[in-house]
Amino acid sequence: MPEKKRKFKYKPLSLKDILKEMKQSIDLMIDLAYSAIKFSSKEIADEASKIENRIHELIFLLNLQIIQTQAGGVKEAKKLEPIVVMGYSIDKISDALADIARVVYINSDISEFTQLFWDEVPEPIVKITVRQGCEFIDKYRREIHFRSKHGVDLIAIRRKNNWLFNKDEKVLRDDNLIIKGELEPIRELKKIAKDEGEFSFNLDNREKEPEFDLQNPEIFDSLQDLKRDYIYITDISETMIELALAALFIKSYEVAEDVLEMEEIMDGLNITFEKDLLDFAHTLDSPRSLTGIMRIVFSCEQIADAAAHIAENILKGFEPHFIFQKAIKETPEIVVRETLSEDSYFKGKTYKELQDKRYKRGFHIIALKRENKWIYSFKPDFIFHKGDLLIGLGPKETVEEWRRCVHPEIFQEE
Repeated sequence: MPEKKRKFKYKPLSLKDILKEMKQSIDLMIDLAYSAIKFSSKEIADEASKIENRIHELIFLLNLQIIQTQAGGVKEAKKLEPIVVMGYSIDKISDALADIARVVYINSDISEFTQLFWDEVPEPIVKITVRQGCEFIDKYRREIHFRSKHGVDLIAIRRKNNWLFNKDEKVLRDDNLIIKGELEPIRELKKIAKDEGEFSFNLDNREKEPEFDLQNPEIFDSLQDLKRDYIYITDISETMIELALAALFIKSYEVAEDVLEMEEIMDGLNITFEKDLLDFAHTLDSPRSLTGIMRIVFSCEQIADAAAHIAENILKGFEPHFIFQKAIKETPEIVVRETLSEDSYFKGKTYKELQDKRYKRGFHIIALKRENKWIYSFKPDFIFHKGDLLIGLGPKETVEEWRRCVHPEIFQEE
């Protein structure tokens, strides 16, 4: 029988509200897509697909609003070009993220690959179990303020065999919290949750035979190279989304140029990764198990291309539309680009030391450029040097404090 068409009930939204919801939806989709493959969860993949469908609806509303409200001729229409490009690009990004999530339907054991290097990802996704004595028990998740108070994001709650995504849910004893954040805040949250066990990603307590024989030196060495490039590729694609949208909202030509530079790096990485993955396939009994990994990397390239498309539009010299300006005022987070100075409080300190609240100020360093090299992943002992270009993401209310830590001379001059 032919598939029944999905009905879409028209509900008008302002362009400003459409832009805000699209940005929020993409942020959530990123977390859901990588959570789905981390935990081999078809339920999370389905949730990501729901958001993809909602983004398609928002694109329709966006185009409809532009057609209905703008009748000022070519000159006025030209001002809306960045909004049209943003809509088109976000549509492509959502399709690619949904494809990443759907890998669990193609390759159910993909989690065995993604879990091998969870602690080397800048913001890993982990499971934390709420135990007796945790202060979160019987509190609504919206009351706990995971990001502002604990420096992490709660993506979902796993309760027995059910997945809960609603922010009005209460946290109960023995809930599994799916958390995204940097390692130090995650470890602190684990203590607060009274979860004293080792980090585990097993949700159903079923033991499975490992897919990769890590005792085999050939397999182990090959995986190290693949691991490095896979982390690099996924980090760059996610960073490019954040930077491209930030550059569009704040009209930053410098950040747009950074995005295009990253896209060139991504092209070379993808070719290298594909060659290495094909070589690695010869060491496995079942090379088909690598299908999902190939699909993820291909989708990351699609994301990078869409982000670069936004950046190219910025470099054409557009003027921010007043709708963008309204949306910016209501966006809680901001991207800042700053260079470490001679007097910087960051200079000579390790990444672990900078997790101190005196320096962090709620900001997350999403990328760093040292000379001509971009760095996206920071180990605890990574040391920051004078001249490092930092790109940080954090709350608007503390942006000046963060900038003062990075480059205090600016404020002395002012």
